[in-house]
Amino acid sequence: MHLHIISNADPTTFNNSHIASYRLRLSYLYDAAIQLGYKVTGGLKINNQADIYYIGKVTGDKVNIIHENIKELRKNRKRILVDYTDNILHYKGDESRKAIYEELIQLQSFVTVPVEGLAEYFKKRGKRVFVIPDGIDKIPNINPNSKNNEEKNILWHGHNTNINSLIRIINNELGNYIFNLHIVSNHLSFEILKQIKFKKLPKCKPIAHLWSIQKLASVSAKCDFAILPTDKKWASANRLITNFRLGLPSIAETISSYKKYSNFYAEFDKKNIIEMFNSPESWYQSVIVAQKKITEDFDQEKLTNLWKGILNNNLKHYN
Repeated sequence: MHLHIISNADPTTFNNSHIASYRLRLSYLYDAAIQLGYKVTGGLKINNQADIYYIGKVTGDKVNIIHENIKELRKNRKRILVDYTDNILHYKGDESRKAIYEELIQLQSFVTVPVEGLAEYFKKRGKRVFVIPDGIDKIPNINPNSKNNEEKNILWHGHNTNINSLIRIINNELGNYIFNLHIVSNHLSFEILKQIKFKKLPKCKPIAHLWSIQKLASVSAKCDFAILPTDKKWASANRLITNFRLGLPSIAETISSYKKYSNFYAEFDKKNIIEMFNSPESWYQSVIVAQKKITEDFDQEKLTNLWKGILNNNLKHYN
């Protein structure tokens, strides 16, 4: 069998990519296919020799090429796997990407999603859909420890698509707190922050760090706890999981994928915020318990086997 991954990256590099969907989804799919003895190729254009085509996150710069690919896919009627990780079909605006996803799901395609809530939408539309959680970054569990900072150092990390939730929280709930805010993100996030005109300037001091696994680990070692506001209802739990792996207590806003870990972090409310600033140490034991649960839930072999199940049992025998 031959799997072609529609991507501008070499499949052998997915594991070390700065793009989360490559590291936490594509690398597992690639490993699963290799273990099954598949030939795996990558590239933005259709490889006509392939038996299965995988289409991951469609970003704005890929809209035109994916549109052309769809024309080819309609002709050859091969097996198609569409990975849907952002609820783009229900966002306001971004009509070009919405149109692409509508075309993709109208093909004879399978759909994979990272959370159950996204699966329900496709089931109602009669699609064959499989839930496979995101993997986790290969960061060892770090024991929580006191930093003895004079001013609190707080970590936030994420892509620019998450930056508006950070802006909202430092403009409101955390607006009057004095702390060093370490932001580990991409260039676009920093540009967005520079252009924001706050009605009342937050009292925190933002410190920008360009994202990498190594940078995230080194910055987190200075931080007392992490914050995780979110505007994405169906986001995966990977950023929350990463906070736990880094040994950081967290204040978060609960979404669907966080619920199974809700005993291990504080919700954003006035009482919890005060307590976290006063004593992040009181959450250390919760972080340790969370780390044990994560090790079981996100076992690499377990997640790889989910991808293998789709490739070997579903797509392979589908006509």
